[in-house]
Amino acid sequence: MVLPVGDVNPTRRRAVVTVLLVLANLLVYVLAQAPLAGCAEEAFILEWAAVPRELLSFRQLSDSQLGALLSPSCDVGVVDDKNVVVSAFSAMFLHGNLAHLGGNLLFLWVFGNNVEDRLGHLRYLLFYVVGGLAATYAFALLNPDSTVPLLGASGAIAAILGAYLVMYPRAWVHTYVPFPLYVLAWIIPGARITAWFLIFAIVTLPAWLVLGAWFGLQVLATRSPVTDNVAYAAHVAGFVAGIALVLLLDRRHERRGEPTYRPARTR
Repeated sequence: MVLPVGDVNPTRRRAVVTVLLVLANLLVYVLAQAPLAGCAEEAFILEWAAVPRELLSFRQLSDSQLGALLSPSCDVGVVDDKNVVVSAFSAMFLHGNLAHLGGNLLFLWVFGNNVEDRLGHLRYLLFYVVGGLAATYAFALLNPDSTVPLLGASGAIAAILGAYLVMYPRAWVHTYVPFPLYVLAWIIPGARITAWFLIFAIVTLPAWLVLGAWFGLQVLATRSPVTDNVAYAAHVAGFVAGIALVLLLDRRHERRGEPTYRPARTR
């Protein structure tokens, strides 16, 4: 498993929104999710997570459908009346477990600050929300009959990854690479092993390679017959949405004669 742990890409302003998003996700998990167990936990997820069938019908699941999702010992009455539209937003702040939360926040921390630096605080926050909603609804359209709750910040963070790829394709990213994968760094042009600990190494790679490989793996995972309860299609949709949003903003800037978010082309 290859994980980004930092990048060589200084910013001009503090990543206030990125820090607030990290804190919001942490607090929701620690204060709202972690204390729950059993029927209370299941009811909380069904009330605040996004369910594809609900998103497309704008109606909460029927009692029989809720009963099929809840444990046999839980009564459908534990699930409160749900605002389906709000759930598309609230789902972005829920996580299945600590590993899910930690992985998402790591990617947000490494790549979010530079995207925020380029977009500005308010535009970045709107970008994050729109990217997350696009990923959620794209997944719902691809799985219209699904009643499985969708939760996590992965779609919104995937949009940030897509934006980072457009904005900083040649930036250097420090990655954690276990043995024996880090041996490949010796044959990848431009790759550098910056720290070596025998069982793993910190390898510095160009952003286009790290993010391009990540996106390729998500696409391949959507075609895999193995199911692991990960919404890979939402990751793909979020990444594409992030690229599309940046390109749309660039077209607007080009019409006004303003600098674009893409790097200037050199001859």
